[in-house]
Amino acid sequence: MHVAGKVFLGLGTVLLLLGIVMAGLGGNSLEDVGDWDPEEKSEFSGTEGNSNYTFPGEWEKLVMVRDNVRCDEFTINMTNQTGENHLKVDCEDDGEKPWGWEDDPPGWYHMATIWSEDYDRGEYTIEASADYEIVDVWEILKEEGGEAVGGIMGILGGVGLSGCGVCSLLLGGILAIALNDPKEATEIQQYSTD
Repeated sequence: MHVAGKVFLGLGTVLLLLGIVMAGLGGNSLEDVGDWDPEEKSEFSGTEGNSNYTFPGEWEKLVMVRDNVRCDEFTINMTNQTGENHLKVDCEDDGEKPWGWEDDPPGWYHMATIWSEDYDRGEYTIEASADYEIVDVWEILKEEGGEAVGGIMGILGGVGLSGCGVCSLLLGGILAIALNDPKEATEIQQYSTD
């Protein structure tokens, strides 16, 4: 086998294996998207009853509640001196879970959203029927979006690297068949019998 064929076969094998590993790691990163911990990301932990909360007045906030709380039994009000409450809990028809619960992190339900259009910066009293966590939406989107982009790029890079590996293997196979090692020239010596 010619040296060029050996080099391309070895290079193709390495590239193919690296591409498979890279695509697998990208797939693992995509599996983690959506698995975040509300307690870890929480900017405020509220308890059943009344709690005082300082709303920063920017960005939306998610109100997360453990999934052992029925949606139709959970109530939450966020008021200040005006007494206006804009928080709404929207449950499925059977009342067990909130709408859109399928994309919530395991063990938690997104029961309500604090919209920055509805509330100004300031002190509020939150009255809730269960313990809850308030989480910044944009923190979650940045982290989960970064994981998703990283996973997709890992898969695409792995597929591209695997494609290069397959092409190198094909080229190495063709070179191994087509090129022969140079042979030393054979000299024929003829002796005369005089």
